[in-house]
Amino acid sequence: MLDSINITESLSREKDSKLKEIKNNIHRSLPSVYSRYKEEYKFTPFFRRLQKKFDSLSPEPTKEIDSKNFEKILSTYDSFRLVIVNGTYVKELSNLPKELNVSSYNKLSNEEKENFLNFYTQSDDSNNDIFSSINLISHEACTSLSMNEGTIIDEKVSIVNIIDSALPSYFRKCIIIRKNAKISFSEDFIYLNPNKNFSNSVTEIFLNENSNLDYFSVQKMNSNFHFNSINVVQKKNSTSTFHTYSFTGEIIRNNLNVKLLDKNCYTNMFGFYAVKNKSLVDNHTSVDHIDENSISNEHYKGVIGEGSNAVFNGKIFVRQKAQKTNAFQSNNNILLSDNAKVNTKPQLEIWADDVKCSHGCTVGQLDEEALFYLMSRGLTRKDSISLLLSAFSSEITEKIEDENIRSFYQEVILNELEELNHD
Repeated sequence: MLDSINITESLSREKDSKLKEIKNNIHRSLPSVYSRYKEEYKFTPFFRRLQKKFDSLSPEPTKEIDSKNFEKILSTYDSFRLVIVNGTYVKELSNLPKELNVSSYNKLSNEEKENFLNFYTQSDDSNNDIFSSINLISHEACTSLSMNEGTIIDEKVSIVNIIDSALPSYFRKCIIIRKNAKISFSEDFIYLNPNKNFSNSVTEIFLNENSNLDYFSVQKMNSNFHFNSINVVQKKNSTSTFHTYSFTGEIIRNNLNVKLLDKNCYTNMFGFYAVKNKSLVDNHTSVDHIDENSISNEHYKGVIGEGSNAVFNGKIFVRQKAQKTNAFQSNNNILLSDNAKVNTKPQLEIWADDVKCSHGCTVGQLDEEALFYLMSRGLTRKDSISLLLSAFSSEITEKIEDENIRSFYQEVILNELEELNHD
């Protein structure tokens, strides 16, 4: 199967000598990385389905972008937005706060490139996941984002990824948040091509001391394929919070890897998926506690409709040095049909003795007694189901501190649940 991954054309287009060396190295290691595929994608037949659609996983060469094609779409976004089309950052379509420095790699100065290469590929999972490896080889002009020390941006910045190509699209971002800085991002993927597409996105995030990040992802992929890998390194006293909301998609695979490198780091990982239309959503998470006094709090919930599948695989590592770690992980699922399916596997690996760690998962159906009670009070069965599903999802969205952002995502989720709830 590995022989069918035709990405050499992408490799030949790389002109930067340093990047080409990095890409050549990962290209040579593909057989080793692919050897992990069978276990990591045990319940997610990504390659098999991609092979039915694509002869090659190479993207089309970067083409000139007509900004007028996207003005209507972008008018619905917040005042601050970062626009990326088929993997290429488009400055003229973006509207960014002056405190956020954004550029494509090929537009950086030589000094900026040297600094960028100190971070690039240092935390991604390209040595462990074949699709991250393919991204590293295939993407062009990684988007570089950085914030200066002490910068605080209160208004959320929307990352708008637009796909209008019939060929696979590759997105790559490297985000550097320096000491005492704070920012919030929301990320969307928008498909404009009528054909099925494969989008592949890899993001590296570096949180320096006392920095703070909120990151929201919404995935409504229709009948498309999507791979998303977010890789985070946190330094002392930093805080990160991730919200991942997944709905439709032929296959959606999310990797979220957080490395708590120093003391007193804190990460929250919240997710909700409402899966319908024979979609498959696969969430793989990893939290690595390396030093002491850090906290991780992870909670994913899902509602799976008829004929759809969900996968959750969460790993927590507590290293020997990471004494006084608090690590919590939970995954809860509701199946709306006998033909719905979920595979869930929470995992803990602990080498320290002074820790508080817990994990667990639940899989069940709607509580018939609760439904009966609500219906006995005059509600229809459909309205009763809506109320129970709304209560089920609210435990995730209530974690959002900003009231306006919380209301927005609550509405998004309730609309998706309403589509699942049919007579």
